[in-house]
Amino acid sequence: MCFGRAVRRCAVLAIMTLLQEPVLAVGTPAGTDIDNTATADYVIAGSSGSASGTVSFRVDEKLDVNVSWQDAANIGVTTPDTDRVTTWLLTNTGNGNDSYALSVNNALGGDQFDPAFVDIYLDANGNGIFESALDTLYAPGMNDPLLAPDAAQLIFVRNSIPGGLNNGDLGNTELVATSNTASGLPGTSIANAGDNGTTAVIGTSGGTGSDTGIHEVSNTGVALMKSVVITDPSGGNQPVTGATLTYRIDATVAGPGMATGVVVTDALPANTSYTSGTLILNSVTLTDPADGDAGDVGATTANTVTVNLGDLTAAMPTQTISFEVIIN
Repeated sequence: MCFGRAVRRCAVLAIMTLLQEPVLAVGTPAGTDIDNTATADYVIAGSSGSASGTVSFRVDEKLDVNVSWQDAANIGVTTPDTDRVTTWLLTNTGNGNDSYALSVNNALGGDQFDPAFVDIYLDANGNGIFESALDTLYAPGMNDPLLAPDAAQLIFVRNSIPGGLNNGDLGNTELVATSNTASGLPGTSIANAGDNGTTAVIGTSGGTGSDTGIHEVSNTGVALMKSVVITDPSGGNQPVTGATLTYRIDATVAGPGMATGVVVTDALPANTSYTSGTLILNSVTLTDPADGDAGDVGATTANTVTVNLGDLTAAMPTQTISFEVIIN
């Protein structure tokens, strides 16, 4: 207990104790005032009295950031290839508002080639899908991501792939995010640089976050083989007026990777008329309108057969499409 003049000494000791405690970075916002008051009630010569000592301080802003590569596996590429997208998550792990300068480093060791950097986009709607028409092209210093504490921003990086590579070659790409407030040696303090005029303290990340994504040459390709069977009105195979043309398209994949989002389109030949209800995928009849199945005729694109085959690998069976037209 502290009485009389000893109260002042107790207050000083309390300040020293508080300064030795670590300041929490995530949780208590920068600029928050923390006050603590001790009081003493006493009686001297029959007279009651009281004394108090108060310690106050303002929580500093800790500058910390994390960058993590979000793709589930290596990005399959061909050689050459263009505008291949990698996805990243930038998170403000500090306790104050901060903005970040973004950069890409492709001159990394431990791989077989250097991707050619194209550009960076900020995911505008947070859906994790790159959409060049909707997402925001990043311009350094103009629209650096500004994040509240614990907030995150999805980021897309596009690179092109050089030619002449071998199957299985890897190309690393690194996204770097650097605090615009300060970066450098952890523990460094910058007076008045934090939120609400607080001191900014560089955290364990050094105010810079980075992670590495990987492109892998897979030399995977899709091959189409198209054939036609002609049946004329007399039962023969002559391409005369009124003859039926049955087109068949076989789609296969070669190589070790996956071909994603394969869509086959086939414009109907001039001087023919499509026979309704003849669009078939792998022995299953598809409806002609655009609905829940994989194909349509004329709905996605006028006068065109469209069939969505989805994601294909070499291990999957040949995908067979067929449809009929009649020569006018």
